[in-house]
Amino acid sequence: MLEHSDDLALPKGSLILVTGASGYIASNFIVEALDAGYKIRGTARSAEKAEKTKKIFNSANYDAVVVPEMESEGAFDDAVKGVDAIVHMSSPLNFSPNPKEVVPPAVKGATSILRSAVKEPKIKRFVFTSSSTSTSLPTPGKKFKIDKNTWNTEIEDWVDPPPPYLAENAFKVYAASKTKAELAVWDFVKAEKPSFVVNFVLPSVNMGRVIDSPGETGGLVCKAFKGDVNWDFYPQYMVDVVDCARLHLIALLDKSLKNERILAFNVPFNFNVILDSFRALFPDRTFVENQEQGEDLSEVDNALGAALLGKWYGQEGYTPMVKSLEQNVQKLL
Repeated sequence: MLEHSDDLALPKGSLILVTGASGYIASNFIVEALDAGYKIRGTARSAEKAEKTKKIFNSANYDAVVVPEMESEGAFDDAVKGVDAIVHMSSPLNFSPNPKEVVPPAVKGATSILRSAVKEPKIKRFVFTSSSTSTSLPTPGKKFKIDKNTWNTEIEDWVDPPPPYLAENAFKVYAASKTKAELAVWDFVKAEKPSFVVNFVLPSVNMGRVIDSPGETGGLVCKAFKGDVNWDFYPQYMVDVVDCARLHLIALLDKSLKNERILAFNVPFNFNVILDSFRALFPDRTFVENQEQGEDLSEVDNALGAALLGKWYGQEGYTPMVKSLEQNVQKLL
């Protein structure tokens, strides 16, 4: 339950536009925002997906609109009308190794919605969903520090490399798209000086409660539970998806947060950690054997996120990973 409800940047009942409403983080955000007393307008790429979200959230305070091509100029002009705030979560998640299919759409989508947003005078707050990969690429076995001033400096080789486009490079292309899109938002804010406040949330791998689809990351947990372990997945940090959703809502509501970069990182993991947790949670089940894996040795300054969850939700820091894993597989039990 939200605390400090008497000092909100957005009064309860305000209308929030959420792009990519069917996404894993977005669906959890919408549940949290509706529970907190806000109205939501979600976007979807098709009428079918829009109708599906209406059935999922089943609330008089939720509606959905269709934005088929978010990177088109003016694509969000109608969607932003009358809204008080925006959370831009939608981004290409096809993990194509071809950067032309990933990087430009992510950047254009981010700048397109900002240009639409400045046309709507009601908008007070804007939150952009970036990624942990905007700070760095996961590098198992290497010790280094990450804070809100850390940027991924390894992306230029993956923004527009020549073919062939190899599947093994898809994650680096994705990282390039998220970094370039976040940088584009920062550039827009500096150049255009919009009247609304802009904050950024940088999620690590999300695990936990599944509202609609578990997405790419929650889906990996489900696969591991069923014995299909993608051992090529980089060891890196995770965060509970509800914590991540709540940090997005806090970024909208906390008046003290302006041009802030919130790192939604909890603890590092690899698939052996997931499997060991499953064995502890479900001792009567048999899981695939552990395999040799590296470890993420980076040190992340994640104190701001933990403090905000405590301030606004009374949490003692981030949700423990084992609880996230248990909730992630509830529908499989």
